[in-house]
Amino acid sequence: MTDVTAPIIIEKSGPLHINRDFRKLLTSAGLDSFDALYGYPGGEVVKDIRERSVTRIDIEAGGTTRRFYLKRHRTEQTGIRGLLSRWLLGRSPAQGCKEFDTLCDFRKHGLPTVVPVAAGERRTGLFRTESFVLTEDFSPFVSLEEIIRERPEFLEGPAGEVRKAILLRQIGRLARQMHQSGFNHRDFNATHVLLHYEDRKGVPRTALFDLQRVDRRKYLRFRWIIKTIAEVNYTLPEGLFSPQDRLRLFLAYKGKSCLGLRDRVQWLWIRRKTARISRHTDHIMARRAERRRKGLPER
Repeated sequence: MTDVTAPIIIEKSGPLHINRDFRKLLTSAGLDSFDALYGYPGGEVVKDIRERSVTRIDIEAGGTTRRFYLKRHRTEQTGIRGLLSRWLLGRSPAQGCKEFDTLCDFRKHGLPTVVPVAAGERRTGLFRTESFVLTEDFSPFVSLEEIIRERPEFLEGPAGEVRKAILLRQIGRLARQMHQSGFNHRDFNATHVLLHYEDRKGVPRTALFDLQRVDRRKYLRFRWIIKTIAEVNYTLPEGLFSPQDRLRLFLAYKGKSCLGLRDRVQWLWIRRKTARISRHTDHIMARRAERRRKGLPER
C-alpha cells in the first residue's frame, strides 16, 4: 500500500534532488544524473503539450517492476523574479523542483500526496531553465474523475448516495486540512483528487497530486475556499451530483451541519464562481474546436 503521508529525506547531488529511499534504485538503473533522467528515451508518453510532457516509465528492481511518472518541463522563462527567488530565498524557480519541494512540504504537514522520487533543473540561459520531477505511480489510488467517468454506478442508487455523502465529507475535510496547513492547490478538482476504497462500503482514503500550481500567499486565504469548492463543484457532473450534494461538500469543509449568515454569503459567492468557471471553460473549448475546424494548431 502506498504511504501517502510519510515525510521525505532529500539528498542533493549537483542539479538533482533525490528521495533517499530511491537513491539505490535510480543508481542501479543508471538514472542518477540530470541528463539520464531528463533525456530518458523510453517509456510511454501520456501527455505532451508545448510547455511540458509526462511519460510513464517502468524500472526493474529486485525481480519486480516499479512504475513512475516523469514530468519534463521544456525551456521555462524564469525572469528576474526567478533569479531573486534563487538568490534571496534559496528557492528554485524551475517548475520541476518547485513541485518536488511542494510534494515534500505537503508530507511534512501530514497532507496525503504521491511519492516524490527525484527532481532536477538546468539553466539554459540567464532567465531560462529546463527541469523535471519524477514521482512513483500512486496505485491503487485512482482519480475521482476516473470513477465518475468509468464507474458512475458506484455513486448511484441508495448505496451510492451513502458513498457520495462519505466521499464529499472526506474531500471537504481534505481541502480544509490543506488550507489550514498554509497551502492552496489551485487545481483542486476531480482530476487531481485521488481515492482508494479498501472495500465498497468503507471510507475512502484521499490524496492529491499534480502540485505544480500551489499557492502559499496567506494574504489571499479568504479567497481559497471560494476557488477550491467552486473548482470541485464544476467537475462534479450534473445528474450524478445534486445541489444538495454540493452543499454537503461545502458544509463538510466548514465542519458544520447548517449554514450561518457568513456561510450563506460564501456559498452564494461559490455558486457564482462555479458559473464563471463553466462559462470560461465553454469559451475555451469552443475556441479550440474552431481552431481544429480551420486546421490550425491548438495553443
